[in-house]
Amino acid sequence: MRKKELEIPLRIRKLEALLKRLLETQPKYQQIRDEYGRRMSGYRGEQSLQYYLTFLKEKNYLIFHNLRLPDTSGEHFFEIDLLLVSPTFLLIIDAKNYRGELYFDGKFDQLIQTYQDKRKSYHCPVAQINRHQLQLKKLLETFKIPPIPIETLVIFTNPNAIIDASTDFKHAHKVIKSPSFLTKMELFEKRNRDKVLDRKQMLKLSKILLKQHTPNDHDIIAQFNIKADELIYGVSCPNCDKIPMVRTERSWTCTNCNHVSKAAYLNSLVDYSLLFGNTITNQQLRHFLKLPSRTAAKTIFNTLNLEHKGDLKSRIYILPEDIERILIKYE
Repeated sequence: MRKKELEIPLRIRKLEALLKRLLETQPKYQQIRDEYGRRMSGYRGEQSLQYYLTFLKEKNYLIFHNLRLPDTSGEHFFEIDLLLVSPTFLLIIDAKNYRGELYFDGKFDQLIQTYQDKRKSYHCPVAQINRHQLQLKKLLETFKIPPIPIETLVIFTNPNAIIDASTDFKHAHKVIKSPSFLTKMELFEKRNRDKVLDRKQMLKLSKILLKQHTPNDHDIIAQFNIKADELIYGVSCPNCDKIPMVRTERSWTCTNCNHVSKAAYLNSLVDYSLLFGNTITNQQLRHFLKLPSRTAAKTIFNTLNLEHKGDLKSRIYILPEDIERILIKYE
């Protein structure tokens, strides 16, 4: 049973919105693009695992995607790509979609990737997932969840990846490629036969995990120290992302791909909410979308019938969390 569905993580959506509105010459552009690429690669890896998850007995497992949980220190968070909860054990999965040749160096506890004649070093994902195992164990202890075995697994999902390791790498049994997942699950089930959690305890654990989950909602503009004048303003084309579109009498037209849309501004309002939060004024809307007048901005607010607070001159509008779901309604 899926308790937390797979969806594009908030951090990825923020990075994507920021990249769309930065020139490639901006000093932080490549750093932001690199993080976006890494996170999207992991997300695609999780997507590819969905096929194998369908073979699990639904009644035996609770499935949680992309959990971000606080550790017991209260100062840090740890992120779990995929967590499976059964009555007899828990399984933490770290999904990697790396390409090329992948070499686990046991001496220096690192993963070395060679792709297109370029070598790159990463922290060992097994060391990271073992740390998450300890953090999850301590977190569950604070909520008095009965001690339960916690298994860990790093899954490489790219079918063309070649994996090797040094002779002193001691964790090869925790590293697999996607097709071996079901075989590994059989092994976990065989060595964890004792029932630890009854249905009531599993539901309690589920509520704890969902309540403790804290999306990565940092102010991304401040984090990368982006200045206001470094952003590209205007309505982005929902077809090709080109900014700005040209406003005509009843629609928006893209000068790059000629796409025409009556509600293209909604995509840009999504960008605004990801970059600046869910409150917006008439002046802020005009500035971000490059609207010609207060009346043009007011028309958009009236069309969307947004909640608001304050009097007419200082009115603040609230962008709904599900603004993306109303795109079709106004298109």
